[in-house]
Amino acid sequence: MSAPLNTTAAIVLAAGQGTRMRSRLPKVLHPLAGRPLIHHVLDALRDAGIERQVVVVGHGADAVEAAIAGRAIAVLQEPQRGTADAVRVALPSVASAKTLVVTMGDVPLQTAELYAMLLREHTTGDAVLTLVSAQLADPTGYGRILRGDDRTVSAIVEERDTDTDTRDIGEVNAGIYAFNLAWLREAIDRITPSDLGELYLTDVVSLAVNDGHRVSVLEAEDPDDAMGINDRVALAAAEERMRRRIAEAHMRNGVTIVDPATTRIDAGVEIGQDARIEPWTILEGATAIASDAIIGPNTHVRDSRIGPRTRVWSSVVEESTVAEDVWIGPFAHLRPGADIGARCRIGNFAEVKRSRLGAGTQQHHFSYLGDAEIGESVNIGAGSVTANFDGAAKHRTEIGNGAKIGVDTMMVAPVTIGENAVTGAGAVVTRDVAPGKTVVGMPARPIELRRSKPPVDAGSPSASTAPVPSGADRNS
Repeated sequence: MSAPLNTTAAIVLAAGQGTRMRSRLPKVLHPLAGRPLIHHVLDALRDAGIERQVVVVGHGADAVEAAIAGRAIAVLQEPQRGTADAVRVALPSVASAKTLVVTMGDVPLQTAELYAMLLREHTTGDAVLTLVSAQLADPTGYGRILRGDDRTVSAIVEERDTDTDTRDIGEVNAGIYAFNLAWLREAIDRITPSDLGELYLTDVVSLAVNDGHRVSVLEAEDPDDAMGINDRVALAAAEERMRRRIAEAHMRNGVTIVDPATTRIDAGVEIGQDARIEPWTILEGATAIASDAIIGPNTHVRDSRIGPRTRVWSSVVEESTVAEDVWIGPFAHLRPGADIGARCRIGNFAEVKRSRLGAGTQQHHFSYLGDAEIGESVNIGAGSVTANFDGAAKHRTEIGNGAKIGVDTMMVAPVTIGENAVTGAGAVVTRDVAPGKTVVGMPARPIELRRSKPPVDAGSPSASTAPVPSGADRNS
């Protein structure tokens, strides 16, 4: 698919400020489909077989370096003196390579297939330099590719240097190159500064031509996918294209996406075969949806795992784990740390946070379980709440298998309710409840302790003849 791994390296240029983004965030760190722009570039290079990757950083260097940690080597360009200077400072980090790919950190739509095609064209074309071009209806802002009468490339003219004739050229430089590294290492020192004092990598084209070397060109099949992100308008357009690409890939793998136009799926999301994604659904981050699950409509799932045949309807699930055959919603909220067992039912306006629900448990509407361990086949009545915060610290609630928590029960943590125990409606549980016991009232007590003797009727004989204690005043 590409040149051998040990002979090919890549330099990614990411030192620029990206002033047209009008942002404090470095341009290459703006998110696209849940990942920074530069992550898409690094992933595509790696998928093309290029493991050794060097990123040239400058503006926002610390943030960019942190974002690529573990993915690529960072090299600082200080000061920023143009693209050729950026490549020059990175060359020592790729010294062992024979073929070098140079690309930009703001081209997230470029695919692994494009990089692989570039390498094939370069290795079979006997050229010291191969570049990617694109045909644009509006080439404004891009360097134009000049060709001779025989259609061979003679130079690249930057936008600011174009005249009337070259300004109308529609073939532009996409900013992606493959080099013979030995030749580039010698040629880059011959680049002269522009009138602005910058060293342009595009000048190597005319150097190669003047040296009598061949320059190959690979024209991108889809110009939009080859171009970079210059402002937030372009970022939004790239987001739409990336989202459509992700949705199409899932659908080809056997996932039903009812309305891709209203569905947002991040690049890292996994979805199993025969799952169904309903409209107005957002799947973000490290989310995994198992086979035959139904998600949506109007559902937001982030960094969570959803089991087979589970249905999540009009709800929010964050950093949670949900087992198989579960029903959630509508309007439920699983907050970080929720762990829902098989066959559970989470009703409307129910909330779970840092709690585990055992298999077959049902949590009904308008209820809250926080910092709780709930057993299997427990019934949580509507309006029930674990009062887990005492104003200074969080405390846990434990409910045993088969327990039945009555409507509007308040469980004041820390508290344990035993297996098969029952709480009455409106109970306020402040003490542990033994297995099998029924508690009622406020505060909750075992029901047998709440029973009292029948009241005495004042008109009965026993009342009129009742003895008066010695020394008592009958009229008092």
